[in-house]
Amino acid sequence: MSVKDVRDVIGGALLIAVGIAAAIAASGYGIGNARNIGPGFFPVILAGLLVLTGCGIVVSAVDFKGGVSPAPPIRLDAWHLWCLVVVAGGFVLFGLLLPVAGLFLTCLVSIAAVGAGSRLLTPVGALATAVVLAAIAVVLFRYLLDLQVQAWPWGG
Repeated sequence: MSVKDVRDVIGGALLIAVGIAAAIAASGYGIGNARNIGPGFFPVILAGLLVLTGCGIVVSAVDFKGGVSPAPPIRLDAWHLWCLVVVAGGFVLFGLLLPVAGLFLTCLVSIAAVGAGSRLLTPVGALATAVVLAAIAVVLFRYLLDLQVQAWPWGG
């Protein structure tokens, strides 16, 4: 058995850990059963899918036929660290802005900021993506799912 890509093994293990933690947290809400589902039923199902996805990634990263071979070293350069800071900062920014700026502006700013960490998006592309995704988030979460969060800074 050998590892083809240690990054996939680490990523898959993280997905498994987050899925298990989410399932444990959501089970406190009461799962219910298939006929009478509780508020924790859907999150537990999603957490289970996250665990299965993580298992699939780990299994695909391991070569069960080959012998033991050293995995290539992981290189972290400044760009990878910058992306990590930008993505983590996007989550923090979302949490800080949502109560005061509303869902649309929060999504717009957070997604545009995270888009700055991508080599695939230009600044104009990141802004266009942010506008489209923010509009979709408002329509989906505020108006279709009736999530009790203000959509705009002035209310509503």
